[in-house]
Amino acid sequence: MYEVLFDVSFIISIILLVFLYKVRNVNIAKLLIKCTILVAFWILMEILSYCIRINEIAILFQKAKFISIIFASPLYLLIVREYAAKNKKSIYYTLLIFIVPILSLLSLISNKIPYKFMSNVSIYYAKDIPIFLFSPDVGFYIHIIYSYSSILIGCYILMMVAIKSPKLYRRQSTFIFIGTLISISMNFLFISPKSKSIFIDATSICVLLTLIILYWGSFYMPKSIVVPIARDLLVENIKDFIIVVDSSNKIIDINPAAIKFIKFLRHENKKINTEQKINFIGIKIHEILNFLPDIKYSAATKDSRNESMVSFNFNGKTFYFTMYKSPILDTNKSQIGRLFMFHDVTKIQEYTNNLKQLNEELSISDRIISTAMEGILITDSSGNIIKVNNSFERISGYKGEELIGKNPRVLKSGHHNKSFYLNMWNDLLTYGYWEGEIWNRKKNGELYPKWMSITCLKKQGGIIENYIAISTDITKIKKTEDKLQSLAYYDLLTGIPNRTLFYERLENALIRANNNKGSVALLFMDLDGFKVINDSLGHAAGDLLLKEVAARIESSISRSDTVSRLGGDEFTVILENVNNHEDAKAAAESIIGKILLPYSILGREITLGVSIGIALSPYDESTVEGLVRKADAAMYDAKESGKGKYSFSSDEIERRNHEILEMQIKLNKALDNNEFNLYLQPQIIFAENEFKIIGAEALIRWKTIDGKIFTPDKFIPVSETNRMIIPIGNWILEEIFRIDKVLKDNGINIKLSINISSKQFENGNLVSKIKELFKENDSQNIDLVIEITESFLLQDTESAIQSLLEIKKLGIEISIDDFGTGFSSLSYLARLPVDYLKIDKSFIDDILSTNHKNLTSNIISMAKTLNLKTVAEGVETEEQANRLMDEGCDELQGYYFSKPLIIDDFIKYVKQFNYN
Repeated sequence: MYEVLFDVSFIISIILLVFLYKVRNVNIAKLLIKCTILVAFWILMEILSYCIRINEIAILFQKAKFISIIFASPLYLLIVREYAAKNKKSIYYTLLIFIVPILSLLSLISNKIPYKFMSNVSIYYAKDIPIFLFSPDVGFYIHIIYSYSSILIGCYILMMVAIKSPKLYRRQSTFIFIGTLISISMNFLFISPKSKSIFIDATSICVLLTLIILYWGSFYMPKSIVVPIARDLLVENIKDFIIVVDSSNKIIDINPAAIKFIKFLRHENKKINTEQKINFIGIKIHEILNFLPDIKYSAATKDSRNESMVSFNFNGKTFYFTMYKSPILDTNKSQIGRLFMFHDVTKIQEYTNNLKQLNEELSISDRIISTAMEGILITDSSGNIIKVNNSFERISGYKGEELIGKNPRVLKSGHHNKSFYLNMWNDLLTYGYWEGEIWNRKKNGELYPKWMSITCLKKQGGIIENYIAISTDITKIKKTEDKLQSLAYYDLLTGIPNRTLFYERLENALIRANNNKGSVALLFMDLDGFKVINDSLGHAAGDLLLKEVAARIESSISRSDTVSRLGGDEFTVILENVNNHEDAKAAAESIIGKILLPYSILGREITLGVSIGIALSPYDESTVEGLVRKADAAMYDAKESGKGKYSFSSDEIERRNHEILEMQIKLNKALDNNEFNLYLQPQIIFAENEFKIIGAEALIRWKTIDGKIFTPDKFIPVSETNRMIIPIGNWILEEIFRIDKVLKDNGINIKLSINISSKQFENGNLVSKIKELFKENDSQNIDLVIEITESFLLQDTESAIQSLLEIKKLGIEISIDDFGTGFSSLSYLARLPVDYLKIDKSFIDDILSTNHKNLTSNIISMAKTLNLKTVAEGVETEEQANRLMDEGCDELQGYYFSKPLIIDDFIKYVKQFNYN
């Protein structure tokens, strides 16, 4: 019996949770859900104690149920306050309610903080029913006092709600109070010491019963008791007229407001005996009119939403009602009647009618007043001027008396043809309105544009009485439009078409060429060396130079062709009626020749070059986007070919661009796919009559998943373009630290060199990454050299020096790679915090040549003067190695000693090299 009782109670608690979940958005439901979960847990612990008859485990279950026991009473108090609409919900109030339960929970768990809860815990089974025994301590008594105090407070609140509730809600409040009181009384009966025969602790079941009563009283009693009464009160007190009819249109109910209105009308009708009582039940709805014989039915306008406007006249006054009708359906969806609701809108309709009448009376004067700042001209029905305002006199230059009685044609400018005026009059006669731009002549003969609207003013019979013309002088607007047109389509600096007009003209040229079976050539140009001049001499000099370049290009082409400036130092030329490639070639050569002529800018003679890409339609591409793209690609090909040249679009360029695009796409996933490897190439010194390995340069290699291998000279420039150089550079730094550790673990302690891109220095990325790696590898003493190119130093020497000094502070050495191939200057080299000069392979290849002077010995001498070490790369023969040693080169690197090796092969190579 014990097991069945608690099993059924647990199932009921779950069912209650399901019902509560449906109304979970209500505050009281949220609290009931929390409390029901606690009670369900409580009952579950009782069930588990009964089923698992291992004393130690059963004691744990009995203790666990106290979590629910502790928090049930404060939650019950919150539920009661929510039901009683006590709006005090501050955090301090919640803490006040829960402070004792929280202390009780601590006491239960620790049994010492802040005080003991129970002791001498034991359990035994009487008739298979678990009896939990313990000696209560301070914590237990505090919990008992608090719990039953909360319950009594809750009962008091419910009692006061039941006493003070309005009559409509008293039955609901009384049910909740009495039901709660009975369930709590039952609990007292179970726990009373006098009830010796009842040894089942059914407190959890009583609490569950209380929750069921609260749920039923809060959510179902209003629906069954309050709602029907409230609906009756609503119908009885609503000011709208409500009439309910059956399926035969016979009235079965009518509200007091409707009866009162009918009585009012009957009272106003002196012919009707108002003392006669009327029973409306059973008569048809339209028969109500029989009780009011003087009503003149006016109109009933329907719409698609079961609404209509009903109006009728009684004793000279018109009443307006909006009528809404709705079908009444039974449980089988069969119509058993209809509900009619009449809403009085008489005052609103009267107000609307008055506004319409007033608007008609004031339409002419209102237009004149509202547009007094505009020129106004009014004519009679024959078109003769009867009035003009001051603004019209000011705009036209005519006085009013000079125009009154005349036809507006005296203002004609001759700018418009006969069809313009025919269309105007056709619109006026057809639509009663015309609006548009028109040119008139002032009294002094000056033409001026204005925006004018002409409206026909008609009498009630529809006969035209007047024409009113309202006009605005738009001379300034037209000038502004012309200026904006120039700004929108022409380059502000050079005065030639800009990017917008270029695309428009190119599209039109391609359309004409397609229609005439002709060809169009597009020349895409970029100036060579303009940035250096602009940065050196300033933007003023750069602007003068661009204007001169634009003029020279314009002088190289015919007037039918278009030269445009796209922005910066980019120009384009559209050549129409091109017969073949030779025509485009001749134009490009002419432009290059003129651009190369010296310029005199701010008293200085300057030379400038240009690279040109050429694409022809329809041979290369027939669309605007395609032609621009191919010409742009050809221009970059011309730049890569040595600048100052022109290049035609070709399949080879397209193929190369596709390869670069494919490479860019693959680069984005290369790091995630672990496709990069660092190879090591030894760096050798000659000391004590033998070669020794002093270091190695780490060289990156990229092998894609599909087996393609790319060398750095192929993918590093691409990675710099799409910003992948930053994560790749970070990977190289992380990998060099890992390689250094592997080498040291194998007894190899040498310096390692890595190549760094200038892009890695931007925003302090490189320095911060190196510092991060030093922090992560604080016990690792790495001997690191970073190699930079001269081009990086030339971009911003001062900034470069600061970045290099930061790196030097970290104990890292600096080497200038490919030294001698860039712009080498002793003036800046002496200031740089570098340690090595790395001599480019091109010098090493020619070191033994007698045909021309080699600079290798000069570089080595200069380095010694500056107290720098030198590294020769690309050493491939014994003779080159011997010559370099004779010249005093410090370190050698190249295939003569070894090709770049993977880490395992490099370790074998070092160990076989007799490294000490």
